[in-house]
Amino acid sequence: MNGIMYVVLAQLCFAFIGVFTKYIGNSIDSVSLSFFRVLIASVFLLLFAIVMGKTKQLTISRKDIVPFLILGAMFALNFVCFIAAFHYTTLLEAGLMCAVLPVFVYFMAAKVLKEKISTNGIVALIAVVLGIYIMNFTGLDNSHLLGNILVIVSCVFGAGMITYMRLEDRDHSSVNTTFWVMVFASVLLSPVLLWFDFGAVQFGIYTSVILLGVICTGIAYLFVADALKSVEAGKYSILAIIYFAIISIGLGVGLFGEQFTGSMVIGGLLLMASALAIHYEKYPLPGVKFLGMIGQRIKMMK
Repeated sequence: MNGIMYVVLAQLCFAFIGVFTKYIGNSIDSVSLSFFRVLIASVFLLLFAIVMGKTKQLTISRKDIVPFLILGAMFALNFVCFIAAFHYTTLLEAGLMCAVLPVFVYFMAAKVLKEKISTNGIVALIAVVLGIYIMNFTGLDNSHLLGNILVIVSCVFGAGMITYMRLEDRDHSSVNTTFWVMVFASVLLSPVLLWFDFGAVQFGIYTSVILLGVICTGIAYLFVADALKSVEAGKYSILAIIYFAIISIGLGVGLFGEQFTGSMVIGGLLLMASALAIHYEKYPLPGVKFLGMIGQRIKMMK
């Protein structure tokens, strides 16, 4: 199975976060649901490591505790905001709004890692601002604004997590990093057990919670790890955004009857364009380099 297929499978798993969250509804609050999600994912990854004979990869040193704790906190906040968002917005809009993630990573890296901001970065930032404005403030109905804001906030924490991992530059296997981040995230969220009422939730809801932890978290991140073995990180981020948006739109329209609006189409295209602009020079998509060559030939002919 090639890397692109793993990218698609990972985004399919991530897209079902919204499906399971909408099915669970208000039966479980977002913080508690996030706790069960990372706890179940931690157990799944531990069992996976045992079955695959990779338990030696789950070792952790004292110097790694603080970095993993920080990453766990970012993971927890990212999960809470993203899950909460689906109570107020659609799968379709959430899929499009996630296109802001690479732009946030780009500018955080520029600030923290002192990486240079190019013209493409400025263009992407302008596209993000316009896209968010058009999607949320130009239509007659902006009732999904809170949900879209929560998606953006979750992307901020996601970008911080990616930037911090690059800053630390730690040498760990993907299973090791994912497992311990999930463990620390579950520890940080564990106080929810003080008020959570297990008896108040229907048994069928717990099935969705388990699927959310196993499929949308544990298996999803294993697919991500497999994808990154053959797909460059920058190219992965572009493909992930495109496939996540496409799958989310398909699920939103097919399962929940969600519909496009004119402002959603225009704003979404601008957000997608911003992500492409960030990685255009270093990770061109198929055909982009060819179009660039045509552009250079046209300039030479003038």
